[in-house]
Amino acid sequence: MNLLESKVIQTKSEKEIFIDESSNIELSGFQYPFKNSPYYEMMVGLDLMRIRNNEFYGTKKSYFGLRITEDLQSIIVFEPDQQSIFAVKNELEKQAAIELIDYLLIESPKFKELVRQMIYNYKQANVVSDIEIQEHNAKLLVLEGLLNVRNLDVKIALQKKNIAC
Repeated sequence: MNLLESKVIQTKSEKEIFIDESSNIELSGFQYPFKNSPYYEMMVGLDLMRIRNNEFYGTKKSYFGLRITEDLQSIIVFEPDQQSIFAVKNELEKQAAIELIDYLLIESPKFKELVRQMIYNYKQANVVSDIEIQEHNAKLLVLEGLLNVRNLDVKIALQKKNIAC
């Protein structure tokens, strides 16, 4: 029997429930380091079920960003400009969102399964030019790094994406 892991963010108006399934996680918007920003960046989207007054209220996708240093030694979680998992939350609710992110990056078997599938797909890709090969190898390194995240690697920086580090 497979058990589903879930995490709940209790807000003033509703419960936001994340069920740990690969289909509820999205990795997108991969960006390479450039002159003004020596970080790899990507967005993580989570499908959350919403419960209000003990009734299903629909789903929503909430995002947070990952900023990974070029040396792959540290991960910074940041708040995106839109659809943020931290939006309209008080400090206690934001802390619950941070606990969900910690779980996802460090413990979630489904997040790691999704990352392994992405690595497999990238290894199957046909890249030709030198620049494609360079970007391809960098993306593989970053994804492989996400398989081995520990508590010490993750720093939460609740700042908007457009603020320079």
